[in-house]
Amino acid sequence: MSLFRIAHLSDPHFGTIKDGVREGLLETLKELKPDLILLTGDITQRARTWQFREAKQFVENLKPIPTIAVPGNHDIPLFNTIARFLNPYFGFKNLFKDQLEKDFIYGDIVVKGLNSTSKWRQIQGDFNLARLDRRLRENKAQAKVHIAAFHHPLDCAKQQDEKNLLQGRDQAIELFAHHQIDLIIGGHIHDPYVNLSTQRYPNVNRSMVIGVAGTCLSSRTRAGAPNSFNLIEVDTHHHIPKIIFSRFDLRENLRFTIENVKTFSRKSAAGWTIEQ
Repeated sequence: MSLFRIAHLSDPHFGTIKDGVREGLLETLKELKPDLILLTGDITQRARTWQFREAKQFVENLKPIPTIAVPGNHDIPLFNTIARFLNPYFGFKNLFKDQLEKDFIYGDIVVKGLNSTSKWRQIQGDFNLARLDRRLRENKAQAKVHIAAFHHPLDCAKQQDEKNLLQGRDQAIELFAHHQIDLIIGGHIHDPYVNLSTQRYPNVNRSMVIGVAGTCLSSRTRAGAPNSFNLIEVDTHHHIPKIIFSRFDLRENLRFTIENVKTFSRKSAAGWTIEQ
């Protein structure tokens, strides 16, 4: 395997889309021609049928590029309490063919979609650790680079987002290290960020890359963080694997262009380092 390119989109929040942004994103993706579209949750604003219908049309427009997705907390009904507790993922499953979690295998690269949401939590996410352990064992032997994708982030840039990080993250990061995960990506906070796991988790014995995407389409942007997405290029062709992490921001002409690029390499069993 040589170069695998993932367009990492998150938090489109269909129902809050800004005029022209959807078309600009689709045009940019058409030009980039990634190998996989990865949607890390909050596909809709309030899990309404018409919002999932809009999302379905967007996903149809991405074809023939394969798409995998994981749910976000906004993809579970909030005000319809009967639906929330009896069939919380109906809309998501209807759109993504009954799969809350799915693996995508491309040669020696495994992308593992995980569900960090719960009908019992309105905002924060968490994992059942026993189930997470089982999921991380699946397809593990095939992976030269192993990617875990879910909605709620393990790290953030701003103090104000500490409350939005995954519950039980210290235990989860230990499991990711144990199963030799290389890249952990999510969304949720609408503030793009990428760094090494050792910055927040210095006692974990494997250095992993943690990336967070901003909102790709919604008007619910953060100050200093316009609509954006990440292009993740994974190179396993050489003895030393590399991950090239490029952030694309929306410009005034409604096109997305590169804002910054960071390159990571894995030179030892201890994990990843950032190249200067």
